[in-house]
Amino acid sequence: MAENIVATYRVKGIFKGDPQKVYEEIREICEDIGEAKPRQIVDKAEDESTELHKCFNWDNDDAADKWRLHQAVMLTSNLVFKREVTEESVKPVPIRIFHKTDNTGGYKIPERTFKVQSEYEALLQRAYAELHAFKVKYAALKELDYILELID
Repeated sequence: MAENIVATYRVKGIFKGDPQKVYEEIREICEDIGEAKPRQIVDKAEDESTELHKCFNWDNDDAADKWRLHQAVMLTSNLVFKREVTEESVKPVPIRIFHKTDNTGGYKIPERTFKVQSEYEALLQRAYAELHAFKVKYAALKELDYILELID
């Protein structure tokens, strides 16, 4: 009985190389050295005759800009904010948000979110939705019943 592996892309249109040929070239790397690390894949892709070559941006200026955009996304998704409390303030509320309250491509800072009523309400709706999703996801864990009961 023959086994055949068919490769495809999860998200279409991102890579130009034929997924089956790309898979076969990566498999060749694995057969040669036992595994395919990113460095070996890029090294093989430098050869313009490979299918892998089509999957990379070889314009260094453009690639560098796209990498920085990716880093910006990673940066904003990893920042953690905490509201500092002085003696005159109310009980502290730790927050971890750098979020989007609408369908735009940008991020909003916590200070603006707490000052603009519509953005605060959007954040609150998002929090309720995430709490509900948490409740659904972990409903089978009886140890969390006392917490899950608090979520509408």
